[in-house]
Amino acid sequence: MRSNREIKKAARQHVIGDGNTFQIALSLSLGLIFWRFIYGLINASSGKYADLMHSATAVLNNDAGASGPFLEKVQAYAPGLMGIMLVNGVISGILALGASWAFVMWRLSKGNPTRPVRLSLRFFKPDTIKDSVILSAVRYIIITVGTMFFIVPGIVFALSFAMAPFLYAADVQTKRAPRGVTAYLRASSEMMRGYRMQLLWLNLSFIGWYILTSLTRGLLGVYVIPYYQATIGEFYLARQIDIEKNIK
Repeated sequence: MRSNREIKKAARQHVIGDGNTFQIALSLSLGLIFWRFIYGLINASSGKYADLMHSATAVLNNDAGASGPFLEKVQAYAPGLMGIMLVNGVISGILALGASWAFVMWRLSKGNPTRPVRLSLRFFKPDTIKDSVILSAVRYIIITVGTMFFIVPGIVFALSFAMAPFLYAADVQTKRAPRGVTAYLRASSEMMRGYRMQLLWLNLSFIGWYILTSLTRGLLGVYVIPYYQATIGEFYLARQIDIEKNIK
């Protein structure tokens, strides 16, 4: 299988190959960029979220008596915040799949997509929205619950199930009948066996970009988000090609 360096190089060529290429890459990720901006505004305007973050900061600063009020606020605000996070996880998951799968199809077709924004929103269509929501929700809940138990299980689940959305997208693309959520999760886990660490390092390699995006108040996200989605799409292609070679 290709190395992470080769995967990221191929992704960069699709994002910054030339002016027209970047415009297409940006269009493919526009829905995800827009949603993250909207979600950021929702959090910024949420009094409960701001109050909870203020209390958390006080606890981290070892302020006397801060832990008690913080735990009370967690219990009071948790249901609402968890609901908002679930909605965000589902919408972000579907938009991320749309962007990454659009990059995959762009790569395979070797021709520029004519309607990139529409292509990236493929999984919001009536024939796919139900399955997309269920798969994204179940995957998000499993990863979240796993993260609550010492973090590591959540990371393992995230890596193991990373390819499930792509396997679903492949079935949609080839007009095969969608399988159940469990089938996609199991197939993804099998596909990632022996490659979880490679995907982990691939994700960690973007930490510097995320820090820069934060320092620029999200402005750099117009490059980082398409770059990351293209990279994950390239990783899926690399695994798929590797599997097909081994079968032959």
